[in-house]
Amino acid sequence: MNIAVIRFSSLGDVVLATAILQKLIEAYPDCKIDFITDRRFAVLFSTDTRIRSVVPYDVTKESPSYMIGFLRKIRRERYDLIIDAHLNPRSVIVSSLARTRNRRRVQKYSWQRRLMVRRHKVWEIPHVVQRYLASVDGVEDESTKPMLHVGKNSEGDTVRREITRRCGERSIVGIALGAAKRTKVWDVEKAQELALALTVKHGFFLIFFGNERDVQFVDAICKPLKNGYLNLAGKTDLRELALNLKACDVALTSDSGPMHVAVAVDTPVVALFGPTVREFGFRPCDEQSVIISVDLPCRPCSLHGTKTCSLGHHRCMKAIGVETVEETIVALVGRKSKK
Repeated sequence: MNIAVIRFSSLGDVVLATAILQKLIEAYPDCKIDFITDRRFAVLFSTDTRIRSVVPYDVTKESPSYMIGFLRKIRRERYDLIIDAHLNPRSVIVSSLARTRNRRRVQKYSWQRRLMVRRHKVWEIPHVVQRYLASVDGVEDESTKPMLHVGKNSEGDTVRREITRRCGERSIVGIALGAAKRTKVWDVEKAQELALALTVKHGFFLIFFGNERDVQFVDAICKPLKNGYLNLAGKTDLRELALNLKACDVALTSDSGPMHVAVAVDTPVVALFGPTVREFGFRPCDEQSVIISVDLPCRPCSLHGTKTCSLGHHRCMKAIGVETVEETIVALVGRKSKK
């Protein structure tokens, strides 16, 4: 079978959609899979043998003429099956106008999540990975996990050797506390206090991650540190992010894309959830990771976070204590070292 999977963005959703690939291969062993995504994410799949090719879409060139040219390319393939794992206007246009025998679309549970925000109450809905997997055979199961195929060759060994050269035998904690929405971000003072405790008190080696937007924030966290860390904020592409997260024993993240990248390379996560909640279905998709959050009557207050707290107190993140995060990380590192 000739199959296309569509997921344009964002980073976390693209990573979570990789669960579809493995289930397709199990269902159709001889299938050929193309992954249609934003060109920014193509680098994540450069060595992924599950994919025949990545079909990149350049949103910076988006126009009627660009879309027409892109659709012509998709229509030439005459896919036997197209799975729309995004279900936004762009993906609906592509999947609807492609020449295909079969179209399947993911169930988004959008109104249920919006109702949680409106009422500040939570109830369980299927994890997004379960919904992605159901698009293959209609079954919402947890049999397959998202996975990024990076670091299985000399490239991964080189990254690990370079980090080991810097940190020696110390346990490695990756820290990716940035986020596009500020209400998802922990206080810099608490992050500084935690970083000092992890390096001085516990002797861990820290690797800080972030994109260009996070550089100033990460620099502030690193300011009181004398040694025992590596600041990679703004210095890696997405593949390098995945390779370096794979080398970590544990990762501390906000509710953001790097959280899902870490899980997809089998690194357990300590995730700080503030305005969002695990019940939305975008929690870490593994059994070893831990979510830290504080129960408040105003949570959840948004689907993806906001620029500022609408109530002005940002208590959902401010109430997360340094000691709690420290103890959770230490416990996870200890559990990982015993394996």
